[in-house]
Amino acid sequence: MSFPRTARVLLVALALSACGLSKPEVARVGDEDVQDADLRQAVAVQQVLADLQGAPCGGKPVGGESENAACNRIALSGELLWLAVADYADANGLTAAKENVESAISGLETQVGADVLRKALGAHDVTRADLFELGRRILTIRAVRIAIAEKQVGTAALRSQYEQRTTEFTTVEADHILVKTEAEAQNVYQRVRDATPEQFMALARKVSIEPGAKDSGGALGSAPASKYVPEFANAVVALEPGEISKPVHTQVGWHVIYLIGKTVMPFEEAKSGLLEPVADGEFKGWLKDRAKQLGVEVNPRYGHFEPDTFSVSAVRSTDPEGDAASPTP
Repeated sequence: MSFPRTARVLLVALALSACGLSKPEVARVGDEDVQDADLRQAVAVQQVLADLQGAPCGGKPVGGESENAACNRIALSGELLWLAVADYADANGLTAAKENVESAISGLETQVGADVLRKALGAHDVTRADLFELGRRILTIRAVRIAIAEKQVGTAALRSQYEQRTTEFTTVEADHILVKTEAEAQNVYQRVRDATPEQFMALARKVSIEPGAKDSGGALGSAPASKYVPEFANAVVALEPGEISKPVHTQVGWHVIYLIGKTVMPFEEAKSGLLEPVADGEFKGWLKDRAKQLGVEVNPRYGHFEPDTFSVSAVRSTDPEGDAASPTP
């Protein structure tokens, strides 16, 4: 029994579809499809942000692509990245707190003005809820990025770094008396070792060689300990509020330090800062593995999928099946 040619074509198309091999409308990540409607919505939000920044949506077009194609590509890259991390975020309880997202949007609103934001949203038929969803995704992706880096580095190594870099995570309020010689500093220390803050400052006004000490009484105010030279920083973080240091030598002379107050950032809050230098590399490696695990396909008219970054590179007019004039949302 033979089938007409049109019937055979239909059967092949149905078979490919059943096997999951049909070309996606826009893109496919694992078993999740990015449909044309999804892309149009993502592009609309990107256009709002571009308007607020006074820049082309998608940035400067590359490779001869149109501005519309560049905007589609950037928006699609965001959709693919979200699909790469969404399941992991859910499985590990990583989600942006509502108050953090609201804070980010409020900050944007303050920066550009409420009326400007409202008009930009209206111009592209985007709601504040759409903007909230984008913010939630961005902050969740950041949380996944840090979580991946933490998993690779390990808590023990992070805590060791935290302890070695105490001055970076400690804010101190201190007064000091600066003199030229160690002998002078020892004399000052003996005179102030049991002094009150007022007595300490009174002596600073009399003997400290620091410019302005007669007015400030040696008060340095509140600052991160890392602001100071290492010798001073290490000495001040070793003190507890109300304690006075023995003489400390730096390149400008000898100091006696009175610690007024100290705040230490907890380890849990410091982790993201510790991980930041390695987060990009670890996340990039993880994304490359995710690309292999999930299988990602992008309709060639929108560009080429780059597994290292889970993003889409520009389509060129010479590419097979490519269409540099990607559809306008």
